[in-house]
Amino acid sequence: MKYPILFLSALIIEICSTFYIRYVSEANTMGMLVFAFISPFLGLPFAGYMVESKLWSERIKMALSLAFGYVAGALIVINLIA
Repeated sequence: MKYPILFLSALIIEICSTFYIRYVSEANTMGMLVFAFISPFLGLPFAGYMVESKLWSERIKMALSLAFGYVAGALIVINLIA
C-alpha cells in the first residue's frame, strides 16, 4: 500500500508546488502563506517510508512511485489546470 500512497503524495505535491509558484509570481500573500504552511505536511509519507526501508530495491521502487507521481502531477497541471 505504500507505493500508491507515495504516488499520490508526489502527485499532490507537484500540483501544490505549481500553485505555490503561481501565487509567488502574482505576489498573492494569502495563497503563499497557505501553501507554505501545508507543504511540510504533504511530504510526511516520504519521511516515514524512506526511513523504514532497509533494501535498495525497495528504495528504488519508492523512487519510481515518486517519479511517476511527479510526472502525473506535471501532466495534470499542464493539460488540465493551466
